[in-house]
Parts: sequence; structure tokens; C-alpha cells
Amino acid sequence: MSTTTTTTTTTTTTTIVKESYVTSQHDRIHPLDQLSEEEIIQVAQITRQAKANVDFVFNTITLKEPNKALMLAYLGWDKSKTVTRIEREAFVVALEKKTMKCYEAIVSLSHQTLKSWVYIPDVQPILTMDEMFEVEALVIKDPKVRQECLELGITDMSNVFSDPWAIARHVSHPGREKRLMQALMYMRTCEDDNQYAHPLDFVPIVDLGLMEVIAIERIKPRDSKFTRPTIPLEKHNFLPEFIGEDNYRKDVKPIIIQQPQGVSFVVKGNEINWQKWNMRISMNYREGLVIHNVSYQDGSEKRPLFYRISLSEMVVPYADTNTPHHRKHAFDVGEYGLGLCTNSLALGCDCLGSIYYFDAVFNDHEGKPFHVPNAICLHEEDHGILMKHTDYRNGRAHTIRSRRLVISQIVTVANYDYGLYYYFYQDGTFEYEVKATGELNTHVLAEDESPAGMGVIVAPQINAQYHQHFFTMRIDPMIDGPRNSVQQVDTYSLPYPTGHPHNPFGNGFTSSYTILKTTKEGQQTANYDTSRFWKIVNTERVHPYSKTPVGWKIASGHTAPLYAKADSLVAQRAGFAKKTLWVTPYDERQMFAGGFYCNQSGGDDTVEVWANQREANIEQTDIVLWYTFGITHLPRVEDFPIMPVEYCGFTMKPCNFFLANPALDVPPTNKKINHSVHAKDSMAQSCCSTKL
Repeated sequence: MSTTTTTTTTTTTTTIVKESYVTSQHDRIHPLDQLSEEEIIQVAQITRQAKANVDFVFNTITLKEPNKALMLAYLGWDKSKTVTRIEREAFVVALEKKTMKCYEAIVSLSHQTLKSWVYIPDVQPILTMDEMFEVEALVIKDPKVRQECLELGITDMSNVFSDPWAIARHVSHPGREKRLMQALMYMRTCEDDNQYAHPLDFVPIVDLGLMEVIAIERIKPRDSKFTRPTIPLEKHNFLPEFIGEDNYRKDVKPIIIQQPQGVSFVVKGNEINWQKWNMRISMNYREGLVIHNVSYQDGSEKRPLFYRISLSEMVVPYADTNTPHHRKHAFDVGEYGLGLCTNSLALGCDCLGSIYYFDAVFNDHEGKPFHVPNAICLHEEDHGILMKHTDYRNGRAHTIRSRRLVISQIVTVANYDYGLYYYFYQDGTFEYEVKATGELNTHVLAEDESPAGMGVIVAPQINAQYHQHFFTMRIDPMIDGPRNSVQQVDTYSLPYPTGHPHNPFGNGFTSSYTILKTTKEGQQTANYDTSRFWKIVNTERVHPYSKTPVGWKIASGHTAPLYAKADSLVAQRAGFAKKTLWVTPYDERQMFAGGFYCNQSGGDDTVEVWANQREANIEQTDIVLWYTFGITHLPRVEDFPIMPVEYCGFTMKPCNFFLANPALDVPPTNKKINHSVHAKDSMAQSCCSTKL
């Protein structure tokens, strides 16, 4: 990640508030806190000592989250039993060297013992940064790769780069006995040059067990007189040293964000209190940022809302039908890990204002911890008007500005960067937003070749292929308790023609509320014709005014169908993208919509499979929602060489849950408080004033 900035953009008086607003730490580690550096070292030592006869590397070491039933008692939601201590355990995935056999281990940190060590056949765990760096170093030294580059006129291999990708599933290696990667190849013409302006036309296939390039696949031009394309050498760059300071806009004035009286949130360890919201956060190697134990203070009652919310999986399928592009459908959560790919955020660049940072800790192959400072950003920001009304009779206006709490991380997965934002609002609204940016994945075309209707030429010979981004959230609700249901809400015109006694003027419309009772009914898609949304409800608590179950509605303006055929490779592996909503009974083994071992998977352990194994009850029980949103990206020339942010996400908000607007007690602000000024006044004081 580049953190280079210029003084001609945005200037802030950004400050770190880590110490000033922290109350005393817990006297012991909370059961949901991520593993510390010391704990990772302990886990590695315990495992190595217990399995000294096995030559292995640590794929991942992470917290084994405690049993939910125990945690509900520990957190105070289950009053039927008292739990004050919970065993602290780590979950380990290890790979035996050379054979790439996979083992799962559970280590008790409380008792300093290895509790289990189990061989898991026919799986390939997540790809790590260690492996990606090893593959890139291997590829440029390989004689077959060097020969391909020579044929393209490239003699200096220091200019050759590769993006190691998961293999998906290869027709020549359909199983998971071999741990494979494919390397998408590029070159640079100088240091820090944009490699995606110079894509190469071949893909090495790498066996990670052997650490060898076992095949090279050339991407043949489509309907071209050329057998190979020439590599475009024109530069398309965006870094400051290429743009040049003299070429930056000179009319950008500073925006200064200040909170002179301090922030409104309180942090205690990983617990956050803000504007009646209470929650905990954690960071793991796979999902990255996770929100736990969300509640809202409603008068004297603290009401539980969500036990756990996270981005469970995502997939980015590409449209081009030529081999090997059909294998380009990255599962960025399950194949690479959003935690492992997280950025260390820069003060004043990635986050503006008064910032509280949380660090993250992960492990390398040796079992040593590595520390990512400033992995999570916490801050407040103004969000325009929360509510307003003007009495037109006397002109009196009442305006309340909105403030939101932002908890975010930014990840870089090869060419793409994703900003992942959890927003909490003063009126009880929750929002999740993805800001997709970074660089387009590019493919080289021959001089006479076209994208064949499946891409856009963003610069001469550079094809940016059509693709989609699907994000599947795992939402574990506890709306006023652990037993919940889901209602499907559809709005439609009355079935009576205009002039009918029930619809005399033809303007009538109504809505239907349908409880989804089984996992078969819990498989639903968005429907714009009926303005469809869903409500998570607790039918055991009825609102006194609406006479309906209390609930929270979930909706998104960013839903799209999966355009790949149902029997395609990507649809088999990413069945979660076929529906907008899946509802399943809670099962602690079902955490990831694409399966725990989705790398090189066949799609046999996904939410689609779980939902169809049997027709299970999902009415007024402990349920999980798998909610998918995303974008269909038909790239623009303006997305190159670096892409302006593309937004997508979803919201959840109270729906007949409170007795009134819960933000009525938010105080109004004014120019004296927020120091707003008239722009004309500041312009008049400018040294550039034309007044004589």
C-alpha cells in the first residue's frame, strides 16, 4: 500500500486518541479477544513439542471461539446459568512439508496442552503471504518462464512480476492432492511502474509441495492473425512521482476535521460504547474485522441485537470464456484471508479526524507472530442531516445532524483494494459498506484482437474483463433473545381493477409478511418488482402499537444475479452467490459460506449444500442469515490506471422495535458549536481577492 500523500489534497489535524479515552484494561483476557503475540508463541511451542516427529509448517494459528451457549451465559444474556470462566483455546491448521497433508489441532492455552491433532484428507487450506512471496520468487527463476519472456522480448527478469492466484480447480489436476497456484504475469518498465499496463500472455502453474513450475499455459489470441501479442510498453501510472507535483490541482483547499472536546466513544479493551450502542470487536486471519455482542440501550433496558456479524465469504468471477480466465474467481476471504491481507492504516490518509486504532497479530509459517499496527480504525464522522422539519406556516426549522461511528479495515488482495466499513448510527441503523478500489485485473490483447463483448479496452491492447463482486455476510442475530425468525416482506398492487369497490380509484397497494419456516423457504432472491426486503423478528415479543413482532429490516440496493451458468465451475464452488438470502439453523461448524476449506474446493461444503441437506426448521429458533450483495463491474476507461471507489453494501435498521424514533434525544447543533462559516467571508479574506 502506498501511503504517499501531497499537501494539495486534504489537510487535517488528525490525532491518535488511543490512550486518552481508554479506561482500565480487563484484569484478564476476554474470551473473544484475538490471540496475543505471546499466546501464538505458546501455541506453536506446545504443538511443536507434542508433534516433534512431524515436519510441518503452521498455516494458521487463531482463536477457537468459545461455545455460543457458554458465551451467552458469560455475557449475561442467558440468566439460567452462571459462567464466569471459559477455557481459552487455539485452533491450528498445519501442513506437512512436501506431502502438503493437512492437520487440524486444538491447543488449550488454559491447560497448556495439545488436545487434538487430526489429519484432514483431500483439503487445501488458505494460501498465505509466505507462499505468495515464495511463488513469485520461484516463477522468475524458472527456465520455462524465462524462455517465455525471451520470446516476448524481455531479457531482464528483474522487470517481471507475478500475482500468485488460487488455482480454483484445474482440469488436469481436478482433485486436491496437489497444492497448486497459478501466476498471472506482468512486467514493469521501471521501478514502481504500474505492472497492470504491461500484462503478459502466459500463466505458470506451480506445485507448492514440490515448489516447481509444473506447466505453462499460453493465452491464445481470439480471432487474430497473430499467434502471440506484443507486450504494450506505454506507461499508465498514478503515483506522485509519475504525475508530478506541478500537475496536481492548485485549487484544493484544506478540510480540517477536529473534535476539540474529544471523542464521544469509550473503549475498554476491545469493547466499544457509543451513543447507546455496545459491542466488541476482534480481528482474525480469515474474516478480518468481526463485530460481536451488539446491543442497544433502550431506556432502562439493554436489548440484545446481534451475537456476531462478519464478512463470511466473497467471490469475484470473471466473464471471459477463454482458458484460463474461467479459473479467475477469487474467494478473497477463504483463499487468501482478509486479516492476512489487511493494511496498516495511515493517520490522516486512510482515516481522518480523531482516530483510535486497534492492532492485529497473525502468524507466519514458523509459528512466529507478526504484528500489524493500526489494522482497525475507529472514529466518528458527520453524516449530513439525520432529520429535519420546517413549519411552512411560521418558517421555524428544526434540524438534527447525523453522526455515525465508523469501524473499518482496508485490505489489498493482489490488484484490488477493499475498504470494509461497519457504520453505527444514532437512530439505531447499522450499515455495512464496501469501497472497492485499486487496479483492474488486465489481460493483453493482440493488435487486431477485441474483447469479444466480455471486456473493455481501457488502453491500447489492454483488456479489462467484465466481472462481478459478491459479498456474503454471516449475520447471527439475537433480536431480544436467541430465538428469532425471518419475515419476507413484499409490496404489490391490490389485485382489484380500478373502479372495483375495494380499489375504486386504482391507487391501492399493500404488503405481505411471510414467515420463512424451513431452510427450503429460507432460500430467497431480491425482487425489485415487489420492493422486497426481509425482517429478522422475535415473534415472542409483540410491539404494543403496530401489533407486529419486534424486528430489524435488512435491505440493499446492490443485489445482482450470478450471471455464470448454474453448472459452471464458479457456480459449483460459490453456490452462496446464487441467492440473496439463505437462512439456516445455527451450527458452530458452519462459519464460511464457501466452506472452511474452499481453496481448490468442489463446492461440496457450502451454504447451498447445508440449506439443502434436509428441510430444517428456521422458525423462532437460533438462526443464521447469509446475506449476499455486490456489483456487476463492466469496467470503464476511467477505471484505469487506478479505479475510483465503487460502493456497495446493505443496511439493517429497527422496524417496529422502539416505541418512537430513538434519536429524538440527539441534541441539535449550530454554527457556534461546529464552527461553520460563510464561504463568502473566507473568500473575501483571501489573498487572491480582487477588491481594490
